[in-house]
Amino acid sequence: METKEILANLRAENGLTQDEMAEKLFVTRQAVSRWETGKTTPNPETLKLISEKFRVSINSLLGGDEPAVCQSCSMTLLATEDLATEADGSTNVEYCSHCYQNGSFTDADKTIEEMIETNLCFLDEFNAQNGSSYSEDEARAILRMHLATLKRWAV
Repeated sequence: METKEILANLRAENGLTQDEMAEKLFVTRQAVSRWETGKTTPNPETLKLISEKFRVSINSLLGGDEPAVCQSCSMTLLATEDLATEADGSTNVEYCSHCYQNGSFTDADKTIEEMIETNLCFLDEFNAQNGSSYSEDEARAILRMHLATLKRWAV
């Protein structure tokens, strides 16, 4: 589904007129209309606001099938507070706020092996959330393969 359809559906699901949605987002009704016809798309800051107000991931607003993940640690990026920042204060949608802040990695010297061990600290939580029962050794092998596909670690 395209962003224009997603935004129109989101507005309809919340029982809002274009005027009411515009008021919630501090934009004009015409801006909402242009989004819904596909003439324009919301800027990153407005996408962030839509995400917060309507509790949807930015990735889903952009038509992504699955939530975006941090391209360093693979954390699912669901909430806007999960997103990293650039040096100028703008939002970076590729990394999480734990791995990347103010335009640089929080631990620039971290190796992929160290990231695997960091992620293993959350294995019990991951298993509980996903109904899985990976052992540390199984998870370590999966993480080694998966992290290597992410932007930060791809060679």
